[in-house]
Amino acid sequence: MRGSSILGGLTHRGAVALVALFAAATAFAGLLSMPPLDRDEARFAQATAQMLESGDYITIRFQDSERNKKPAGIYWLQAASVSALSDVKAREIWAYRIPSMIGVVFAAVFTFLAGVRLYDIRTGLLAGMLLASAPVVAAEGTIAKTDGVLLALVCLAQLAFVEVYARVQAGEKTGWRWPMALWAAQGAGVLVKGPIAPMISLLTGLGLATGTPRFKWFAALRPLVGVIILMLMVAPWAFAIWKATEGRFFSDAIGGDMLGKVGDAQEGHVGPPGYHFVLLWLLFWPAAALIIAGIVTIWKERADWRARFLLSWLVPAWIVFEIAATKLPHYVMPLYPALAIMAAHGAAAIHRPGWAHKLGALIYAAVGVAAAALIALPPIYFSEAPLAAVCFASAAITGIAAMLIAYLFWIGRAVDGGIAASLLSALYAWVILTAVLPGLSQFAISPRLSTALELADRHPLHDGLAPVVLAGYSEPSAIFLLGTQTALGDGANAAAQLRKGRASAAIVERREDDAFREALGGVEVRSLAVIDGLNYSNGKDVSLTIYITAP
Repeated sequence: MRGSSILGGLTHRGAVALVALFAAATAFAGLLSMPPLDRDEARFAQATAQMLESGDYITIRFQDSERNKKPAGIYWLQAASVSALSDVKAREIWAYRIPSMIGVVFAAVFTFLAGVRLYDIRTGLLAGMLLASAPVVAAEGTIAKTDGVLLALVCLAQLAFVEVYARVQAGEKTGWRWPMALWAAQGAGVLVKGPIAPMISLLTGLGLATGTPRFKWFAALRPLVGVIILMLMVAPWAFAIWKATEGRFFSDAIGGDMLGKVGDAQEGHVGPPGYHFVLLWLLFWPAAALIIAGIVTIWKERADWRARFLLSWLVPAWIVFEIAATKLPHYVMPLYPALAIMAAHGAAAIHRPGWAHKLGALIYAAVGVAAAALIALPPIYFSEAPLAAVCFASAAITGIAAMLIAYLFWIGRAVDGGIAASLLSALYAWVILTAVLPGLSQFAISPRLSTALELADRHPLHDGLAPVVLAGYSEPSAIFLLGTQTALGDGANAAAQLRKGRASAAIVERREDDAFREALGGVEVRSLAVIDGLNYSNGKDVSLTIYITAP
């Protein structure tokens, strides 16, 4: 690798340890500092909390409603983490995030191992670092939902796939270890997020069927034994959830959630074909300068089985995600490991910079400027605290460093540039997730509600206190922080709950305030606090008053 002396002398074990530590350090950035996020993270965490509270680890619920969207795997992992490290009453969101963080670490290590198997240790190391420091991966590593764990399982399945495929290409015995690892990863993937992991491996196989040997590798994957492993892993829970919900889980999850996302954009998550391609350069910023060169290099080598495997991993599934009606930025994340290996291999292939490398350098610099702006601008508009000089200093340092790294790419020092870009992106994750976003007080509505009740000794999770009632505000983060029994309603309902002593406090949005006061029926109330902010889930201003009965 040209310009890769910084990576010289690393042993295989040393490289694995370096990738794992780097990924853990990056994913840890927002683990403790970020409040529960609306809406998906808080929904997952609340459903997990209810599993722990009720002892029912089969049916998934959000308050009284069944949450028939994803299988139970991620909830089990989160429940195990909370049980081992925290307490359900504490509502410490970091404990629910540990599985995601661990998932991202394993994903980086499996990407490294796949890069080593396909090319060499240095390609694998750079690929692992690029993946771990990608902004979308760093973010998902600190969010308590499925995608960090899914990424690890897809990477394990694809690593096992490439190990088997490589042995078939070399005419070697494939054995049982890697096929069993592949099918175990598929079973776990189904339990975490349904068909996504099997779909990616299936589409990879369809792509490989265009090459030679056409289907010999399929027998080497031990498909009959694989089906048995899948059944043993998935069938017990599938039967239990079918019985517990009288079949509603599968009709809702498959007919409503999965197939619904293909034909119609759900919850406003819409985007045209090309949506994921446009976002790629932002969400995979450290690799932005190397993606074009990597794809060009792999395409030139497409007769090589290694290039064919990476293209089969990337292209068919990418097309599926682009044509699906529902789109979210993280949907294509399981394809990023293939891109990371391509980018790292492309960096190694540079002898002198060409148009692809110079274009990549310009893209990287442009994204770097935008990244710097995201450090400096949000605190101006969405924070009530004085502007911290550290934000502006961090923005300036990020912008200058991005320009210097872009210069490395421009002159052809692609490997050194890739390492520097990974380090800068990891530092960027720390700045954004520990300094910038947690400081945007206008967004932190639910945490401020919880804190205000705590300071007044009225928090509903304290022993002996009745739950609170919310009127005009129903974000999942509030349910998670204030407790499962939190009541939702309008102003009149909130007044009735408070008047009858069924609620220790009423939290009323200003649009419901008149109805609340009219329904009090002469009961005297006083205000504990007023929480003003911006609900980032819907873009609406919010003003919440916490009322309690007057003594």
